[in-house]
Amino acid sequence: MKLLLTLFALFVLLTAPIAQQSRFFFRKLTVADGLNDGGIMAVAQDSKGFMWFSTRVGLNRFDGFAVKSYSHIAGDSTSFPTSLSRVMSADSSGGFLVGLEDGMLEYNEASDRFTAIKALENVWVTQIIPVNKTTVFLGTHKGLVKYNPLTKKAVFYRNYADSSYKLRTNNIERLNSLLFIASNKGLFEFDIKTERITKRSIPLLEGVGISSVAIDKQHHFWIIANGKNSPLKFSPDLQRYETYDQYFESGKNTLVNITSLLTDHKGRVWLTTQLDGLLLYNEQKNSFDRFLHDPLKVWTPSTNLHTSVYADRDGTMWVGGNNGVNYFDPDRNLFQIIPAFNTEQDIRNRRVARIATEDLNGKLWLGTIDGVVRYDPVTNEYKEWNNREGRTDMLHYNSVRGILCDDENNIWIATGRGINQYLQKENRMIFYTSKDSIPAFFFFSADKDRAGNFWFSSRDGDGFYYYNTSEKKFHSIKSFPGLHVFAGNGGRKIFQDSKGRYWLGFNGTGAGMYDPATKKSYKWQASTTGKNGIAGSSVVDITEDKKGIIWISTFTGLTAIDPVNFSIRNYNHKNGLINNSISALAVDAWNRLWMGTGSGLMMLDSSRTYFTSFGLQHGLPSVEFPEHAASLLAGGDIMMPTQNGFVRFSPKNFTKEHNQLVPYFTSFTLSGKEEQPLLQNKIDLKYDENFFSIGFAAINYQNASGTWYAYKLDGVDDDWKYTQNRFADYTKLPGGNYTFRVKASDDRIEWNCTEQTIAIHIDTVFYKTWWFRLLLFLTLLATGYAVYRYRIHQQEKLLQLQGKAQLLEKEKVMVMYESLKQQLNPHFLFNSLTSLSGLIETDQKMAGNFLEQMSKIYRYILKNRDAELVSLREELAFVQTYINLQKTRFKEGLQVKINVDEDELHKKIAPVTLQNLVENAMKHNVIDLDTPLIITITTSDGYLHVSNNLQKKNMVETSNKQGLASLQSLYHYLCRRPVQIEENSTEFVIRIPLI
Repeated sequence: MKLLLTLFALFVLLTAPIAQQSRFFFRKLTVADGLNDGGIMAVAQDSKGFMWFSTRVGLNRFDGFAVKSYSHIAGDSTSFPTSLSRVMSADSSGGFLVGLEDGMLEYNEASDRFTAIKALENVWVTQIIPVNKTTVFLGTHKGLVKYNPLTKKAVFYRNYADSSYKLRTNNIERLNSLLFIASNKGLFEFDIKTERITKRSIPLLEGVGISSVAIDKQHHFWIIANGKNSPLKFSPDLQRYETYDQYFESGKNTLVNITSLLTDHKGRVWLTTQLDGLLLYNEQKNSFDRFLHDPLKVWTPSTNLHTSVYADRDGTMWVGGNNGVNYFDPDRNLFQIIPAFNTEQDIRNRRVARIATEDLNGKLWLGTIDGVVRYDPVTNEYKEWNNREGRTDMLHYNSVRGILCDDENNIWIATGRGINQYLQKENRMIFYTSKDSIPAFFFFSADKDRAGNFWFSSRDGDGFYYYNTSEKKFHSIKSFPGLHVFAGNGGRKIFQDSKGRYWLGFNGTGAGMYDPATKKSYKWQASTTGKNGIAGSSVVDITEDKKGIIWISTFTGLTAIDPVNFSIRNYNHKNGLINNSISALAVDAWNRLWMGTGSGLMMLDSSRTYFTSFGLQHGLPSVEFPEHAASLLAGGDIMMPTQNGFVRFSPKNFTKEHNQLVPYFTSFTLSGKEEQPLLQNKIDLKYDENFFSIGFAAINYQNASGTWYAYKLDGVDDDWKYTQNRFADYTKLPGGNYTFRVKASDDRIEWNCTEQTIAIHIDTVFYKTWWFRLLLFLTLLATGYAVYRYRIHQQEKLLQLQGKAQLLEKEKVMVMYESLKQQLNPHFLFNSLTSLSGLIETDQKMAGNFLEQMSKIYRYILKNRDAELVSLREELAFVQTYINLQKTRFKEGLQVKINVDEDELHKKIAPVTLQNLVENAMKHNVIDLDTPLIITITTSDGYLHVSNNLQKKNMVETSNKQGLASLQSLYHYLCRRPVQIEENSTEFVIRIPLI
């Protein structure tokens, strides 16, 4: 018996490190998140809470949201130097110090720059220990140094107990007023008060250099000695020790290099190695728990090669390695991750979890896509039941979607092709078939009602089947009083509430309810109008909260139904959900509703007002929860399936503890300009720079996405604005002085928080300033005087207007005079008389007609010389006479076509306008029987159109090139519409407006 107990204890001891693999969830920060490079050399936190990481390239600052980089820029003396940094620390006065291999830098937040400390030039800084505002102790390769951050002076303790050597400091551990210095000459103790240094005697390490030292909560000394492959734990007097060689692989080619040693705020001892991952000392077992990278488990570290470890002021651990930073909280990890299988996770979809139950012995039974698994949380042991080619089937089918434990500790299994029952005591699997009145259907779930019946929901057949435990027989829902009305609806879930009502979830047709007390049944489906409809038609899970409200999860949202008044409330992404696909549901002891979604886990508080969401950054193995129900375990734990294993958590461990978050300003962006860092507490803007955005954040590494902000701009916002957005936008602000206020909280309700402010001044637009108002007053006085002067000189201005009228009349007379000059063209008269002379000799009768037509032309001119306008009808008659005279001379060389609308003949035109235009065409173009000049006269759109084909003369003798200009001036006087002149390669067109 003792041997068995010993073997069992040994087994637990050996498997414990494996069982602890999922204890912490490691978040990652890599070059993909903005790091300069992945080679982390040191980690530190400044006084404001920012995390700093030094790499081969430079420094990085992380605020929980984004990484800011600092690196060397050739030619820029203010950029970060090329020297490597292996240590950083905040000093006690709020500054931040960066130790280099050739000096030390101090960060100036106002300028966002680093300043080199002259007193430490060419000094390799290995450790920074702040003591107070005026004292910082530095470990260097030139010994211990006391540095004053206010005066920038440094004091070197060059000689210790033995002045014959200079002590090279590798690492310093502080315990109250004592500094313990790990050096190349051993371990030294320095008293801060007396500034005396003494060497501590360690018999085991006499003459051996020490690379690192740490002190745990029992004041044990943990030492990494040069040449040793594992840590040594010494008693407080350094006389007794323990070794841990068995945890650190060694050999010719496998020497494990311990890169850092740290005791955190709770005295726990952490070690990082270059080959064998991160280790935590287990005080109870006096052994080490090892945390190794597993590419199949997203919650494990990203690497096994680590270089540094750091504990921030909130207890979060930061581990630097060869591919970035891993960080986690060892004391606040809500979720335990249970893989569905412990082997071959990447074949047959064995990562995917579906359903779980707990048996009477505390073992977990896991339904998966590849069979059933029994998992022992104590021993971490897995056992599988699944079907494989070439061996006897262990289940109806490997696809398992429903599982439950009965009162005899037997396991009922609903598969894709039937129902199995595993008898644990007999280690025997029962295959139920149609002979047992249960068909080989596809079953979605296995549930138990208050009468002890086991229900199996199927998409096929009657939809629901149950096993009567007293009869030990299967039945269809058709035989169940009241529920028979739902037969034929494909089933997914059945649930009996605290009042005995049966709630049924259907596979595509909504949900139903039967109340045995009233013998009434009800059914709901999704509604496009949102009235009296549930969120979706395919139901996944159903549960009841402490107030009797029924909650139904569907593929397309969450529904709450009050069975008393049948009021319905639906939830979707518009009123709080992060994803409409809702699956597993569970209500905890505080009446909070937990739900798995397609984008993470959510919790709806007991007031049903606020949602809290959890994602990968909170320790989930996957954000996607498949279409299966949750499991409530005996101790109140909740277990839910994900696409990468199960998550188990205790709701009691989740409390809305309010942590003080201090906001800070991140950026200021003017509309249309690039975002700028906000490094001061006052902003001065021009009057037209009143469109801007203010960025802010708060350090909350555990739940950055869950941080709430409240902000207001005094004088603009009447009340605080609450949001999770990290930017505030303002537009069209009037000039003046404003104060912008912002607070941050990890709880939407709790706002007893530190407030940050920034003063903003916007110049007032000129017409609202005092000087402009004075100028306006003076302008009004001047205007009054001008009005007075206006009245005095009113008569004078009237006379000026009369003079202008006379000038206009004169211009009219001049234009008409130019027109008459065109009308009485002597060249026309000369040509006409010449033609008449020839006719007298040859044809006296035609000469008489010619003379008569000439008389008509000049009679028309004389008749209308004083008239401004004549009718188009008169003008056309006149121009026809003119054309007849010209045809006597040019015969068929001149062709005039007149096509004027009858409706236009009453309209007016200036006298002899047409004659001038026809004459103008004849004057400038060749007229020949072989190439006749064709003139067309038409009307349209209120214009008279006169066009001719172009066959220009080389030279026009009688043209003064002023005729058309005069015509345009005349019509400018007569009409608002202009004369239009167009010319192209074949045609010349003039359009005269009809009046």
